[in-house]
Amino acid sequence: MKIQLWSIGKEHDPYIREGIAVFQKRLQHYVDFEVKLIPTVKQAASLSVPELKKQEAKIIMDLLQPTDFLLALDEKGKMMTTVQFADFLQQRNNAGTRQLIILIGGAFGIDQSLLQRAQLQMSLSPLTFPHQLVRLIFTEQLYRAYTVLNREKYHHQ
Repeated sequence: MKIQLWSIGKEHDPYIREGIAVFQKRLQHYVDFEVKLIPTVKQAASLSVPELKKQEAKIIMDLLQPTDFLLALDEKGKMMTTVQFADFLQQRNNAGTRQLIILIGGAFGIDQSLLQRAQLQMSLSPLTFPHQLVRLIFTEQLYRAYTVLNREKYHHQ
């Protein structure tokens, strides 16, 4: 299974880039993982929030393949423990999922059309985090989940 973390927004700050690189290197032993940054919509500041979200959704929908499993990170999504997330990854792998796309939306969230396309909506926390930090946190959690699946000594219960 290939996993891609898609995020709408700007390039990573250096400390975020370095942190993600650490976990990407560790993840290469378990899974094909890639972070894909999707540039912000042109003239985003001149658009209404609903129109901006709609344009972001169109860009994402055009990139998605029909067989992609879409996990949308959304504040109203399902919360999971690390072990539950690891189980989810194992289930997707067992089900033959070829590509898992994890989507971090734009500054105003994810359009309803994408949330409906998503097979799963997940929340990392009831707290609000900067999108760049979510990229790093999620990459670490992905690594943590794979260490759980491989019974390695990274995660403590």
